Amino acid sequence: MAVPKHQRLLNLIIGLSSTRHRLTRDQIRDTIEGYEPLPHGASEEEVRKAEQSFERMFERDKKELRELGVPVETVEDPVHGDEIGYRIRPAEAAMPALDLTAAELAVLGVATDYWRGAVLGSDATQAVMKLASSAEHGPRVELPFAALPAVGNDAVAALVEAVADRCTVRFEYSSSSSGAGTRTIEPWRVVLRAGVPYVIGFDRDREAARTFRVQRIGGAVTPVGEPGAYDIPEEIPLGALGESEDVRTARVAVRPESGHAVRRRGTAAGVDGGWDLYDVEYAHADALVAEVLALAGGARIVSPKELADAVTRAATAALEVARG
Repeated sequence: MAVPKHQRLLNLIIGLSSTRHRLTRDQIRDTIEGYEPLPHGASEEEVRKAEQSFERMFERDKKELRELGVPVETVEDPVHGDEIGYRIRPAEAAMPALDLTAAELAVLGVATDYWRGAVLGSDATQAVMKLASSAEHGPRVELPFAALPAVGNDAVAALVEAVADRCTVRFEYSSSSSGAGTRTIEPWRVVLRAGVPYVIGFDRDREAARTFRVQRIGGAVTPVGEPGAYDIPEEIPLGALGESEDVRTARVAVRPESGHAVRRRGTAAGVDGGWDLYDVEYAHADALVAEVLALAGGARIVSPKELADAVTRAATAALEVARG
């Protein structure tokens, strides 16, 4: 299934912002979801057409990002000057001054906490502090769901960079089938399915290809060994990620001007009073529940009932903890 354009552009921004050095065109094509790697066993004519198709798509995407104000920078290799790469310096992605209300600042605080520990976490925290210092002070806005655990961390960024560098990584991982333990893998690709990030790679301990849900990674993703230590297969097995029957649909109601990620992924399904309804695909119930809770009352699950009940139980538990 083709990746939507907006998701491909977002993947490109994440990839170019996460790399410490640069990504070449070949690395972008092979590691960022939305661009098709060169077909395995293709003829010279098929390879030529695939390369031309990628060049056209990447040039359009690069031009569109720059027109949107995203600072896509061209970087030359100091040793091989003819090998061009690209990156985005987050600190240079400036934006005009914003006049935010106390409620809007509170929501930004939730978003900052969601990305705490990520590669861009320190920049996000600094930006919110600057905005808060210049904004008009008002009554404190209570967001009872803000203290819920967030799934965002630096694992995705570290894995994207490891794929680009072809560097083996090690991390702590827990699953219902094999329990908790250390995994050492050669990451091949980071993919997003139903709003959930996964990494596909070769598990050295099990000597087989495995798929890992990034949200189940605990602690830091640590590089092991030198870059360029392995080759990425031309055909990467998606396993269960390629099976559509594993993906279910929930109806989610969101308040106006809220839940933008839900709106992008979902399909509009009408309105219900002051709520906009969207049908959203999901692969893991707990991930969708956490996403709805993180919107701090800006969204609710209409169906299925078991997911709606899970949101209620989690919110009630969070309020009980907050009250002591």
